[in-house]
Amino acid sequence: MASNNRDRRAHDLAAWEQLVRYHRRTVRAMDGRLRSTFGWSLDDYDVLHQVVVHGEPIRMGDLADRLLLANSSCTRIVGRLVEAELLRRSRGDVDRREVVVDLTPVGRRLHRRMAAVHTRDIEQLLGARLSPAGRDGLVKALTELLDEGQAPRSMT
Repeated sequence: MASNNRDRRAHDLAAWEQLVRYHRRTVRAMDGRLRSTFGWSLDDYDVLHQVVVHGEPIRMGDLADRLLLANSSCTRIVGRLVEAELLRRSRGDVDRREVVVDLTPVGRRLHRRMAAVHTRDIEQLLGARLSPAGRDGLVKALTELLDEGQAPRSMT
């Protein structure tokens, strides 16, 4: 029984290390491609993309939650994008204390161009390397890991 627990822990650790290694390698490659092609980072793209996915002006706090970023990090990235006139920052319609952001026309065009490159990178780094069954298995495993009902919010 103790041997089974040790084996399971070793297997879990190996799976974790591979997941982290793959994540870092692919994020580095995708970030490098976006920076060299557009002069903007993967984090910048993620902000633009989340605003597009949301479909309307989004509150800063909600944007930070979607990005899994601290509010201060989200504010810093949004500030750069506002300064470059890719995003527009304004007060909420209902609650004037809220700050919301939306894409400008220039930001929308940049997002479309970046999304095309990013999608090709995902296909190259993930889709082309796994069989359809492998992709299905990966989606299933990650869905289980991300299940909000089971995943720990913190490690307290």
